[in-house]
Amino acid sequence: MNRRAFTLMEMLIVLAIISLVFAGSYMGMAAVNDERALQKPYIDLRSMAKTAWQRAMHEQRAWQIRFYPDRFVLEPRLALNADDQKMFREADKAMGRGSGVDTVQVGEGIMLEVRHWGAKGWMQPKGDQVVAWVFEHSGLCEPISVRFTSEHGTAGAQFDPLTASVKEEIFDRDGQ
Repeated sequence: MNRRAFTLMEMLIVLAIISLVFAGSYMGMAAVNDERALQKPYIDLRSMAKTAWQRAMHEQRAWQIRFYPDRFVLEPRLALNADDQKMFREADKAMGRGSGVDTVQVGEGIMLEVRHWGAKGWMQPKGDQVVAWVFEHSGLCEPISVRFTSEHGTAGAQFDPLTASVKEEIFDRDGQ
């Protein structure tokens, strides 16, 4: 009876190939997770912009998205006087609406930057400095660009002032 077994060298080669396949798939999954973490605030901002635009037109009052260094917040724009504040509170109560305040946290290691229409460069909110993007009751909003940058790339968009939808997307992965 002739029995043939694998040599030690053959087994080492097979193990090396399997290790390379696993290492490559792990690196690929890590890159996908980093890209997903960068795109999440961008996707949330697109959704929040549409919500602000729709609520401003439906409720006939201005809404705003306020940008902070680590988050952005959807909220009704503050009324200019006490009578308007009272009217808005009564309208919210009569229609069964809550405050409408919604917050999205920007992940660790991701920098939020805003560029208003006509501005020369990108501005990063710092400390107590807040940047507001206002949606008027007519449905118009300021043309604005927002981007989220990390060591893994950039995701963002330029928004249309009439529809609050994305006019032009900004995507750059690791400088490519």
